[in-house]
Amino acid sequence: MDVECHATTSGSDSVSPVVNLLRNLTKAAPEKVQHGVDVSAFQGAPASWSKQAGSFTWAAVKITELEENGTRYVNPYAAADWSWLASHQKGRIAYLFGHPSVSAADTVDFFVTQLDALKVRDTDGIALDLEVNDGLSAAKVAAWGVEVQAELEHHYGRLPLLYTYLSFAEAGNCAGLGEYPLWIADPSSAAGHPRVPGPWKSWTIHQYDISGSIDLDVAKYSTEAAMFAALGKTADPKEPDVKNLGGSLVTGLTMGRWADGQAVLAGLGENGYIQAALWGGKSWSHFKNISPTKAQGTPAVTVWIGGQGRLYYIDESHNVIQLETVDHGRNWT
Repeated sequence: MDVECHATTSGSDSVSPVVNLLRNLTKAAPEKVQHGVDVSAFQGAPASWSKQAGSFTWAAVKITELEENGTRYVNPYAAADWSWLASHQKGRIAYLFGHPSVSAADTVDFFVTQLDALKVRDTDGIALDLEVNDGLSAAKVAAWGVEVQAELEHHYGRLPLLYTYLSFAEAGNCAGLGEYPLWIADPSSAAGHPRVPGPWKSWTIHQYDISGSIDLDVAKYSTEAAMFAALGKTADPKEPDVKNLGGSLVTGLTMGRWADGQAVLAGLGENGYIQAALWGGKSWSHFKNISPTKAQGTPAVTVWIGGQGRLYYIDESHNVIQLETVDHGRNWT
């Protein structure tokens, strides 16, 4: 995907054009797909790559890459590509190339700053290109990806795609990312028939050809409108129903909500302990004691990326006690 900077890590298990052609001839693509391309600085200005792309209804454009050495790279053709697609009534997906060794928050902030300046429509999609590990363990790479996707989803109100390739995902670098639409690089499979690595069960976009001057993709949707209704901005999430939650609290409440929508609600119970209920996306849990000691007054909650958070309360001896969670409030220590 990212030839101009990562020729040796393009995110694909490549095969020769001849083998690819033979496989494509022996296995027909699905009838209902949307043909697209993905472009970066390597393809140049849209006046050049649009002539090479053939018939397509959408394109993905690289926007940013926050590199390991601190370089803040912006695709010099991103603005032109983004504008050209809009003026020619083409669907658009904006993507960032990720480096897991760089702060997830800084990576997202850099991307958001650049993309927001280009203007994002409700029908635009977004994506994370995750194909390098920067020497980190698979677990750390996957956790970084989860943080980035949650922040992108929170900021743009839509599910971001996750672009990767087979062996990278199979090595465990994408654990926990199965809820995000899969954009899989698999040029050894016929268009629209990619292999699907775990943790996914199905694919959304298949990058099936990287042998030419521009990468070719198909998206599994019957129409462009259906594609961007699914990948574009969703309706504002329904706020949790906060009526009749039960509990026996005697102080004011404090609430923290993570970027992925999970939340915690806490207060001082009649029994003297801090109690909390969790919102997992569909319903609230029952209130349960979470403080190891009795408390007084209203607690305070702070949350941040990756399910982490802290809760503070005052115990009976007037000490300030700090509890921490790393799993969206299911456990506090």
